[in-house]
Amino acid sequence: FDRVMAYRFRADDSGDVVAESRRDDLVPYLGQRYPAGDIPAQARRLYTLNTLRVIADMDYNAVPMYGAPGAAPLDMSFAVLRSVSPVHVEYLKNMHVRASMSVSIVINGRLWGLIACHHMSPKLVPYAIRMAADVLAQVMASTIHSIEAREEASLAEQSARVRTALVESLLLDDDPLDVLGREVQIGRDARQ
Repeated sequence: FDRVMAYRFRADDSGDVVAESRRDDLVPYLGQRYPAGDIPAQARRLYTLNTLRVIADMDYNAVPMYGAPGAAPLDMSFAVLRSVSPVHVEYLKNMHVRASMSVSIVINGRLWGLIACHHMSPKLVPYAIRMAADVLAQVMASTIHSIEAREEASLAEQSARVRTALVESLLLDDDPLDVLGREVQIGRDARQ
């Protein structure tokens, strides 16, 4: 692909491009932040359910699907050949992208990030490459989940130590305001 980006979502569903590999003549997107509205809720749901999406050529012609009269609509969420929102196609065309592949990084059922691949001309991606990219995203999700769990455990341990030290100091000192003042200063010193 001409450009591959790692995109990480924030708690408010906006996102940042946190890594990028691109052709030298393309404008870099690294460090750019995009609003949550760039990926609407229904698209976010699809990215979570169907973790790999490919558009081989933005100029494709969509083919309508017709079911039996009165039948429930067919759920195309997991279909590889599912059409893409015209708004998304226009968005990519405005960036001069002619082909794309996105691979979701899903942690605990939430869309954590995306690997977004763009090409400036039509591009067919072989099945084996698509599956390797999907497995890579799953490995990344597992690794990220482990890192975040360790960080959360470390913060919980640190909070417990501070709480214990504060309680011990309050029990041993006659002036609670003096104890709180010292603990606040210790916390400031620790952050510096």
